[in-house]
Amino acid sequence: MRRLPLIRLLAAAMVASSTAQAAYDITADSVYNHIAVLAADSLEGREVGEPGEWKAARYIISVFRQAGLDPKGDSGTYLQAFEFTKRVDFGPANRLSVNGQPLEIGVDYQPLPHSASAEFDFDSIANVGYGIITDDSSHNDYSGHDVSGHAVLIKRYAPRSPNDSTAQDTIYDRHMDLVSKMTTALEHGASGVFFCTPESEDDSMQVIPATHVTPKDIPIIFLRRAGLQKLGLDPADPRIMNAAGTTDLIRVRDTGYNVVGYLPGATDTVQIVGAHYDHIGWGGAASRYRGEEHRIHNGADDNGSGSAALLELARYFSSRRDNLRSSILFIAFSGEEAGTLGSGHYVRNWTVDRSKARLMINMDMIGRLARQERGLAILGTGTCPEFKDYFDGQDLGSLKVAFKESGSGPSDHAAFYNDSIPCLFFFTGAHADYHTPEDDIEKIDTDGIVTVANLIVGILEHFDTFEGPLTFHRTRDRGASAGPSHLAVTLGIMPDFVSEVQGLGVDGVSPDKPADRAGILKGDIIIKMDERAIGDIYDYMNALQRYRKGDACRIQLVRGTDTLTVTVEFN
Repeated sequence: MRRLPLIRLLAAAMVASSTAQAAYDITADSVYNHIAVLAADSLEGREVGEPGEWKAARYIISVFRQAGLDPKGDSGTYLQAFEFTKRVDFGPANRLSVNGQPLEIGVDYQPLPHSASAEFDFDSIANVGYGIITDDSSHNDYSGHDVSGHAVLIKRYAPRSPNDSTAQDTIYDRHMDLVSKMTTALEHGASGVFFCTPESEDDSMQVIPATHVTPKDIPIIFLRRAGLQKLGLDPADPRIMNAAGTTDLIRVRDTGYNVVGYLPGATDTVQIVGAHYDHIGWGGAASRYRGEEHRIHNGADDNGSGSAALLELARYFSSRRDNLRSSILFIAFSGEEAGTLGSGHYVRNWTVDRSKARLMINMDMIGRLARQERGLAILGTGTCPEFKDYFDGQDLGSLKVAFKESGSGPSDHAAFYNDSIPCLFFFTGAHADYHTPEDDIEKIDTDGIVTVANLIVGILEHFDTFEGPLTFHRTRDRGASAGPSHLAVTLGIMPDFVSEVQGLGVDGVSPDKPADRAGILKGDIIIKMDERAIGDIYDYMNALQRYRKGDACRIQLVRGTDTLTVTVEFN
């Protein structure tokens, strides 16, 4: 871990940048210095909405300013602000009594982020086991229970395998997540849900981040094992006779910041270069670290590497500004780790003329080139035929490159692809340190970052002088569809992670996929799949996993002021 004084490195950056008008070349030392700032412990992992994000933004602004970039954020500044839901806090009105005995919030129980804020008084609670109904109804925990208007008690996890008592039966894999169980309870008319943990399972709970959660209309509460013990209940078969109280959840709003700099060329045609500078702070739900010690996740590769290249490219082209025909927009995005919030906000709030945007290049995790057997991945080559023509004419020497056509993917270029901008995404691959505290500067291949940055220099210089328009193409490969690969079917949409709507917004539609064939369009809001209400991305994924190839689904959606129903065939 690096514990270098931020002010010292800020000063170093300013000295190096002050010579920007001389021809500047990208060096491994300069790349290292940027990452040493951005991945320092003092920035505490640069989580969006936290002080570390603000420190990183200040550093990026200092480099942009010294490079002579014009501010292109809000109100003549380098910053473009966006609001988001950061977390759900417990309000002062929370209270719960079970079987007449009061319980302590945070110790004995906790409302879940999906819960409504509501008062309740349940005089009976139906114990529905694991709350699972399999597709063929061979297992139905609701059989014999009329829970309409009543609360239910549901065990987390799933029954053990009859062949291996140490493992859960795989037939329940698609039914054991909490959202699936909430949905099933709501479909049966339950007016409240209580979760508890079987005695053989881990009682800890990694709560779903609140950013993309839409609350349900009923209270949803996790009864911890400590609460069951206080009540004198058997965890193997808890008997809850009644429950009364209030759930009071406060959705805490916060602000993140993109940093936007503009290098004017001879024309207002714009090439865009971007990288996200945020990371995951001290870990949280996104962390893959399972140690007990609370540790900073510095994100040297993710995405100190791409951010460093962005800053170096700004210096490089600033020193050659007199040669530029096209202008270049440099954007350091925030909120990528929370769901591409910053880039999604930008394409809804352009600070340059959208019609002048020529292409977008995104860099995310480009710091492990020497360690990757597969070399460098360049994605998005299918979004523009001129990209393929360019790369076909390049001699990359010994550099190993994997070209992928898809313009979609889990990074900031996807927002521009969905806005019909040709885009390229540079990535040196995943590794074991991803989203762990081990992603530190000591493992960064700074020479590799210079190699990637110089490749991008060549692309930008080529298309700066390229005559004629660039033709945007939508790609057809599987990567354009959102959702885990274990799903049996795909709808073929890119969910909208930015707009806060009741339902699931559609940010993009892949050609010749079920959604496209059914007439679903970008901007639609899916509110129901058959009889399942869709309130957010979690409802959508839960509903999607219930379908198989050959199935049909009636989807209700909102388009502008109209509510429409279309039939999707999963074939």
